[in-house]
Amino acid sequence: MENEPDESLITYMGFCEEEPETAQAAAGELFRRYSRKMTAWCVRSFLLYRQNHDELVKQTFAKALKGAQAFAPRLAQQADPAKKTRHLKFWLYCILKRLCIDAQRSEHLERDERSGVDVETVEMIVLDPPDDEAGEAPTYRRAELVREFTAGLPKHDQAILYNTMQYYDRGTGQVIMPKPVLTVLCDELGLTRVSLRTKRCRLLQDMRQYIREKE
Repeated sequence: MENEPDESLITYMGFCEEEPETAQAAAGELFRRYSRKMTAWCVRSFLLYRQNHDELVKQTFAKALKGAQAFAPRLAQQADPAKKTRHLKFWLYCILKRLCIDAQRSEHLERDERSGVDVETVEMIVLDPPDDEAGEAPTYRRAELVREFTAGLPKHDQAILYNTMQYYDRGTGQVIMPKPVLTVLCDELGLTRVSLRTKRCRLLQDMRQYIREKE
């Protein structure tokens, strides 16, 4: 499949019922070609609390596999290879964008249904907490201060907090990001892994200081 053009991959994907193994192989090759940049776009464009950006990209290609049969004739109408590529990318990103919007809307509805405290946001202040704050229950005032602090950050810094937070494990007290997601995030933000970790720690320190001064 590596030597097949994108249009052929879409055609093979359209045979998902008749030749599922061939269709899956074609979808896997298309995923290899485009998924990394799509994950980067997803990370940059949508600040999600619970949803995994990498998983949303995988869902995109699962939907593309099901929709390939209907999309293939439209792609074939494009005579210029460059236009075919643009049309394919537009189709994939439209699927991904809809998934991201649905995920974001779902998270907003979930938070609106809770009474008072936005747990996902407050979690950022309890990452690696000082000993005297460990086990301290988040208050409504603290939740508001966290929102206030993060809202005032540049998008670059917001992305660091939001995208590392979703991989925080309370059990271990560590952020464990899948290597592909970590690589994409570092590339998009222009940081090394060490500088990303350092920047995140500094942001959390600044947040704690902000809350101590305002509470």
